[in-house]
Amino acid sequence: MLELAGRVAVITGGASGIGAACAALLEREHVQVARWDIARAAGAIHCDVADEASVAAAMHAHASVTAFRRCSWRQQGFPRAAPRRSSTWTWGPGTGCWASNLRGVMLSVRAVAREIVAAKRDGSMVLISSVNGVVADPGLTAYSASKAGVFQLTRVVARELGPLGIRVNAIGPGPTDTPMMRTNLVKPGYREEVLRRTRSVSRQSGEDRRDGRRAAQDGLGYGAGADG
Repeated sequence: MLELAGRVAVITGGASGIGAACAALLEREHVQVARWDIARAAGAIHCDVADEASVAAAMHAHASVTAFRRCSWRQQGFPRAAPRRSSTWTWGPGTGCWASNLRGVMLSVRAVAREIVAAKRDGSMVLISSVNGVVADPGLTAYSASKAGVFQLTRVVARELGPLGIRVNAIGPGPTDTPMMRTNLVKPGYREEVLRRTRSVSRQSGEDRRDGRRAAQDGLGYGAGADG
């Protein structure tokens, strides 16, 4: 296991779900964790990642307490909207999953990278995309496009920040038992359909899954630019 004790991590969406689980794991490894979340939750720094001023304020609240060390993770989550066909889209500037899933990721990555570079440290970022960034599910057009954008953002940012000692990787979870997903998980047949489709995709992409496992290892310190 990579030695993490004494390092610093920023986790967006850190008050619940995957973010909270990541934060708890890191805290057990004696990492100093800053949880950013739009929810005003105990132990979390309030932050709307889609708002530049809010990200700057959250970073200042964290950076004023401690200097950045080698580890700087991030996680991002925004609920999938109800399925909508392409012909029924509605569009509001800076709203919804695009604001959180893509603009929010870019603003957070920029803020963290600036602090790592200013502190003359190296670091690691793990961006959370989704299986929907690869799999084409009808009715999830905007969500899927935003998550595909995270994968490509990862590749480009990894090349830009790699020479500065910052590794950048992405993972793409499938449906996960979190508060965000509870309304879907209680629907009759939902879990069974997810498992059926997962097995179908797995048979088609065994090499991709092996690459995904390597990407997860890379996120802990061995490479950059991978997604899985």
